[in-house]
Amino acid sequence: MDRYLQFLIFFTILASILGFMQWYLLRAYLSWLQKVATDKGYVVLRAAGMYILFAGNLIFLLRFPSTEMGWYQSTLFQYLIIYPGGVFFGIIVTAFILLLLTHSVSGLYRIGSRVLHRSGPVPPASNQAPAASDPASASDPASASDPVSASSNPASPSDPALRTDSSDLPLINRRQFLKTTGAAAIAAPALLTVGASAATSHDYRIIRKSLYFPDLPLSLNGLKIVQISDIHSGIYMTENQMRDIFALANEQHPDLVTITGDFVDNSISEIPALYRAIPDLKAEYGIYGCLGNHDHYASASSVTSALRQRNVDVLTNDHKTLTINGESLTLIGVDDAVTGQTDAERFRRATRNIPENGFRILLSHRPDLFDEAVNHDVNLTLSGHTHGGQIGFNILGLPLYPIYLFQKYPKGLFRQGDQQLYVNVGIGMVGIPIRTVRPELTVLELTNRKAAYPDNTI
Repeated sequence: MDRYLQFLIFFTILASILGFMQWYLLRAYLSWLQKVATDKGYVVLRAAGMYILFAGNLIFLLRFPSTEMGWYQSTLFQYLIIYPGGVFFGIIVTAFILLLLTHSVSGLYRIGSRVLHRSGPVPPASNQAPAASDPASASDPASASDPVSASSNPASPSDPALRTDSSDLPLINRRQFLKTTGAAAIAAPALLTVGASAATSHDYRIIRKSLYFPDLPLSLNGLKIVQISDIHSGIYMTENQMRDIFALANEQHPDLVTITGDFVDNSISEIPALYRAIPDLKAEYGIYGCLGNHDHYASASSVTSALRQRNVDVLTNDHKTLTINGESLTLIGVDDAVTGQTDAERFRRATRNIPENGFRILLSHRPDLFDEAVNHDVNLTLSGHTHGGQIGFNILGLPLYPIYLFQKYPKGLFRQGDQQLYVNVGIGMVGIPIRTVRPELTVLELTNRKAAYPDNTI
């Protein structure tokens, strides 16, 4: 499919979803204003809300031409347009989700209350006639019909002058309550979005794993692999940021570096920054990679050509066998899904004429290929793609990651027998400049010593 047709379809879907979210939020905002604002205040705050939405959408849309024109490399443009536009989008998405959850919980509560009310005990009758032996009730019809005067509660004054008309008090309290809760509901998505972006977007985490393989050749024991994934060179990953990441990788003194796809975000204009930065990356036995879906959104051939010129060995449905300390290690690279080719077909191409012996490592952008690798004696599969959902939380030790609902292998280490898969959550960002799942560099050390085999679950 033509790249510009892909973009048009993507943009139409994105605009429709974003438009619906904003309509839903605007409707709730105006409903809240009607309850808490005066007529004049309603007009002013309604206009302010509309202006904010207009400005936010304008800034967000400027990210698209900035990608093609390369403006995003400017630090000033980053701070004035790119990050504000991304944060605006993040606020809209976060606010929509919170509001939807609130409405859902509120609706369930109302339904539950009605069910409990209908199934509850029948209250005792309260309209019994007064006893005939009570002379007061018999002689004073007013007292019989007036529940206030008939009440025996001494706290209820009988003099109308002493009664307080409190009908205005609940209205004032309710309006103040709505103002406070509404303001908090508006501020929460903004604080959550900005806070998450500032706290984690470039707070790189180094994950160290010792991977035990009982049949690992002795000469490969201690081999150190640094895995990088989902760089997404582009509006949220500049050349200077990539240089910082590559310097951090070099500090781990890797024997091998593997990059499991999504070198760029979605445009060929994002290749030059990667081209200039990636020579900083060093490893004793070389740098190897496979392409991801975003590399295809840009141009698979252009990304591959640029990387190979910089001595990055891109394995596209192919393999390469290295000799390390006299033992063979075969790296297998499978391209991201291409229309008309199944996982099995691409894997079969990549492993054609592969050596029968030796340790095997599969590089596959998507972790789904692990199921295929298990059937073909691949010892270790390295993948990315999921970003760990990019947004997720650990609350009191309870992992809350929406990605677990959609991915069989969402993040971290997985095993089937002696075969293992590691899913890197990525170093870059996609869509919005927000990560609550910290970006990572993974340092994997191969070992045949079971004593060095810790619990490798993330």
